[in-house]
Amino acid sequence: MNKLALAIVIAGSAAAPAFAAMKEKPVKVELAAQNSSGETGYAMLYPHGAKTKVIVHLKGTPKGVTQPDHIHKGTCANLDPKPAYILKPVVGGKSVTMVDASLADLLKEPMGINVHASPTDLKKYVACGDITAAK
Repeated sequence: MNKLALAIVIAGSAAAPAFAAMKEKPVKVELAAQNSSGETGYAMLYPHGAKTKVIVHLKGTPKGVTQPDHIHKGTCANLDPKPAYILKPVVGGKSVTMVDASLADLLKEPMGINVHASPTDLKKYVACGDITAAK
Protein backbone atom coordinates (compact mmCIF):
# COMPACT_ATOMS: atom_id res chain seq x y z
CA MET A 1 0.00 0.00 0.00
CA ASN A 2 1.46 3.36 -0.90
CA LYS A 3 1.84 6.16 1.67
CA LEU A 4 -1.07 8.24 0.34
CA ALA A 5 -3.50 5.32 0.45
CA LEU A 6 -2.33 4.42 3.97
CA ALA A 7 -2.82 8.04 5.11
CA ILE A 8 -6.37 8.06 3.72
CA VAL A 9 -7.23 4.79 5.48
CA ILE A 10 -5.84 6.04 8.80
CA ALA A 11 -7.61 9.40 8.51
CA GLY A 12 -10.87 7.69 7.60
CA SER A 13 -10.78 5.33 10.56
CA ALA A 14 -9.94 8.18 12.94
CA ALA A 15 -12.88 10.21 11.64
CA ALA A 16 -15.40 7.34 11.92
CA PRO A 17 -16.42 8.10 15.54
CA ALA A 18 -16.91 11.77 14.66
CA PHE A 19 -19.16 10.85 11.73
CA ALA A 20 -21.14 8.45 13.94
CA ALA A 21 -21.73 11.26 16.47
CA MET A 22 -22.86 13.58 13.67
CA LYS A 23 -25.58 11.09 12.70
CA GLU A 24 -27.16 11.38 16.15
CA LYS A 25 -29.69 14.17 16.27
CA PRO A 26 -29.90 16.62 19.17
CA VAL A 27 -32.67 16.10 21.69
CA LYS A 28 -34.93 18.91 22.91
CA VAL A 29 -36.22 18.68 26.49
CA GLU A 30 -39.20 20.87 27.36
CA LEU A 31 -38.83 22.40 30.83
CA ALA A 32 -42.13 23.03 32.62
CA ALA A 33 -42.61 25.37 35.56
CA GLN A 34 -42.83 23.82 39.01
CA ASN A 35 -44.03 25.21 42.33
CA SER A 36 -45.75 28.18 40.64
CA SER A 37 -42.36 29.59 39.55
CA GLY A 38 -43.51 30.73 36.11
CA GLU A 39 -40.11 29.59 34.78
CA THR A 40 -40.39 27.66 31.52
CA GLY A 41 -38.12 26.83 28.63
CA TYR A 42 -36.15 24.01 27.14
CA ALA A 43 -32.79 22.28 27.12
CA MET A 44 -30.97 21.14 23.99
CA LEU A 45 -28.76 18.06 24.24
CA TYR A 46 -26.15 17.88 21.48
CA PRO A 47 -24.13 14.67 20.96
CA HIS A 48 -20.33 15.04 21.02
CA GLY A 49 -19.10 11.44 20.91
CA ALA A 50 -18.65 10.25 24.50
CA LYS A 51 -19.92 13.61 25.79
CA THR A 52 -23.10 15.68 25.47
CA LYS A 53 -23.39 19.45 25.34
CA VAL A 54 -26.39 20.59 27.39
CA ILE A 55 -27.73 24.10 26.82
CA VAL A 56 -30.56 25.22 29.11
CA HIS A 57 -32.78 28.17 28.12
CA LEU A 58 -35.30 29.50 30.66
CA LYS A 59 -37.75 32.40 30.59
CA GLY A 60 -39.04 34.06 33.73
CA THR A 61 -35.87 33.60 35.79
CA PRO A 62 -35.27 36.07 38.62
CA LYS A 63 -32.65 38.73 37.84
CA GLY A 64 -29.31 38.32 39.56
CA VAL A 65 -30.08 34.84 40.91
CA THR A 66 -27.86 31.85 40.18
CA GLN A 67 -29.98 28.72 39.84
CA PRO A 68 -28.34 25.29 40.16
CA ASP A 69 -29.48 22.69 37.65
CA HIS A 70 -28.79 18.98 37.33
CA ILE A 71 -29.56 15.81 35.44
CA HIS A 72 -31.12 13.24 37.76
CA LYS A 73 -32.10 9.62 37.31
CA GLY A 74 -35.86 9.16 37.18
CA THR A 75 -38.56 11.42 35.80
CA CYS A 76 -39.81 14.79 36.98
CA ALA A 77 -42.62 12.94 38.75
CA ASN A 78 -40.07 10.94 40.78
CA LEU A 79 -36.46 12.18 40.59
CA ASP A 80 -33.63 10.55 42.48
CA PRO A 81 -32.56 13.40 44.80
CA LYS A 82 -28.86 12.71 44.11
CA PRO A 83 -27.77 14.36 40.83
CA ALA A 84 -26.34 12.04 38.19
CA TYR A 85 -24.68 15.00 36.42
CA ILE A 86 -24.18 18.52 37.71
CA LEU A 87 -24.78 21.24 35.15
CA LYS A 88 -23.38 24.76 35.25
CA PRO A 89 -25.91 27.01 37.01
CA VAL A 90 -28.54 28.93 35.10
CA VAL A 91 -27.62 32.62 35.10
CA GLY A 92 -29.71 35.14 33.21
CA GLY A 93 -31.82 32.32 31.83
CA LYS A 94 -29.00 30.25 30.31
CA SER A 95 -26.60 27.46 31.18
CA VAL A 96 -24.07 25.63 28.98
CA THR A 97 -22.36 22.44 30.16
CA MET A 98 -20.39 19.62 28.54
CA VAL A 99 -21.48 16.42 30.32
CA ASP A 100 -19.23 13.36 30.55
CA ALA A 101 -21.86 11.01 29.12
CA SER A 102 -22.90 10.24 25.57
CA LEU A 103 -26.39 11.20 24.45
CA ALA A 104 -27.13 7.48 24.00
CA ASP A 105 -26.19 6.91 27.67
CA LEU A 106 -28.49 9.73 28.79
CA LEU A 107 -31.35 8.09 26.86
CA LYS A 108 -30.78 4.54 28.21
CA GLU A 109 -32.85 5.03 31.36
CA PRO A 110 -35.36 7.64 32.52
CA MET A 111 -33.63 10.91 33.40
CA GLY A 112 -34.74 14.46 33.98
CA ILE A 113 -33.27 17.94 34.07
CA ASN A 114 -34.33 20.06 37.00
CA VAL A 115 -33.61 23.64 38.02
CA HIS A 116 -33.54 24.79 41.65
CA ALA A 117 -34.69 28.15 43.01
CA SER A 118 -31.22 29.10 44.29
CA PRO A 119 -28.09 27.64 45.92
CA THR A 120 -29.68 28.26 49.33
CA ASP A 121 -33.07 26.79 48.33
CA LEU A 122 -32.16 23.51 46.62
CA LYS A 123 -35.31 21.76 47.84
CA LYS A 124 -37.51 24.04 45.73
CA TYR A 125 -37.63 22.98 42.08
CA VAL A 126 -38.63 25.76 39.69
CA ALA A 127 -38.50 23.85 36.37
CA CYS A 128 -38.13 20.27 35.22
CA GLY A 129 -38.20 18.22 32.02
CA ASP A 130 -37.90 14.52 31.21
CA ILE A 131 -35.14 13.49 28.80
CA THR A 132 -36.65 11.33 26.07
CA ALA A 133 -35.62 10.43 22.54
CA ALA A 134 -37.30 12.36 19.75
CA LYS A 135 -40.12 10.44 18.16
